[in-house]
Amino acid sequence: MEQLRMTEFRNEIETIRLKSSTNKRERLLQLLGIFLMIGGVALSLVAYFVANSQQSGDLVIDSLEHNEHIILAITGVCIALTGCCIFLRYSFGRFLRFWLLRLIHENNKRTADQE
Repeated sequence: MEQLRMTEFRNEIETIRLKSSTNKRERLLQLLGIFLMIGGVALSLVAYFVANSQQSGDLVIDSLEHNEHIILAITGVCIALTGCCIFLRYSFGRFLRFWLLRLIHENNKRTADQE
């Protein structure tokens, strides 16, 4: 009986995935979030290592060059945070949609068993 319910549940999930074209778009946005997180962290690390490797001996020139790299590192952190927010939004959206579908399915089965 339980196996039959799980099979019906999986079939309902598959029909919903076939009806919805937003699944592909959400998957792309999740991947975009992942790439933004990785790219932002990489940009920040590159700016950090470049800033540490450049020292001409003149304090004024070094200070100006380091300010440019600080701005680039902060931009990388902002890009990574944006990617993290995009990824979390679409990940939680998919999870909550699945959870709601499971809840509705169990509720429908429970009311069908009571009748």
